[in-house]
Amino acid sequence: MKILATPTQSATDRPLWIYMWLAFGITWGVGGLALLAGEIRPGGPSPLQPLYLVAAFGPSIAGVVMTARIEGLAGVRRLFARVIPRWSALPWYVAVLIGFPALNLIAARVVAPDFLGRLPSWHRLLLLLPVTLVTDTGPLGEEFGWRGFALPRMLKRHRPLAAAVILGAIWWAWHLPTFFVSSLSQHALSIPLFFVNVLALSVIMTWLYQRTRGDLLLMIFVHLAANYCGWIGVPFNAEVGVEVACAALIVACGGLR
Repeated sequence: MKILATPTQSATDRPLWIYMWLAFGITWGVGGLALLAGEIRPGGPSPLQPLYLVAAFGPSIAGVVMTARIEGLAGVRRLFARVIPRWSALPWYVAVLIGFPALNLIAARVVAPDFLGRLPSWHRLLLLLPVTLVTDTGPLGEEFGWRGFALPRMLKRHRPLAAAVILGAIWWAWHLPTFFVSSLSQHALSIPLFFVNVLALSVIMTWLYQRTRGDLLLMIFVHLAANYCGWIGVPFNAEVGVEVACAALIVACGGLR
């Protein structure tokens, strides 16, 4: 028997579908142009290359465009207002920016006993955190879309765990072309392991999203902390292990019901 979607469901799904097509279209389309133009070449693309920058910011661009289309300028202002720091969320900021890297360092020490000896000095480690935010396009380039536009609408249609898993799978698929471009960082990673990584990270971020009533700055910080761990050389399998353990604990404790 065919089950027809209700008008409310259709109204919720349509903007999401348009958003996904737009996010993938901007990134994959403009990213292809960046490859043809030689902006993505051995040595890694420069963040200042215009086509590469547009491609990397595809999810956030799509999120802002769709928000403006649906909610107008007032909606865009509300979207950007979600990155204003909240005192009530301060413990979560500290946990993400200090606790998450600390757990990764511990896991890296277990996986690679000589890892701590290869780390930069402490003052350089602290400096690398804001440098990562400026030079890594991921946190700002994606989170106004994935968690700014898509997640709140998916939570209206799905239970939190289902929304986290679906969005995680979409997030992984969006990254797929980067595994086949030798100058990009994902090229050196395992595609299946990266899939596990983004699913676990999506579960963690959805849980934090609910705990902080959609604090978008925290979502940017989680993305930043995860990428920062890669920048300082934490083995990818150690990072994935930490994220899977945290996500499993959240699910086991009923954190995403």
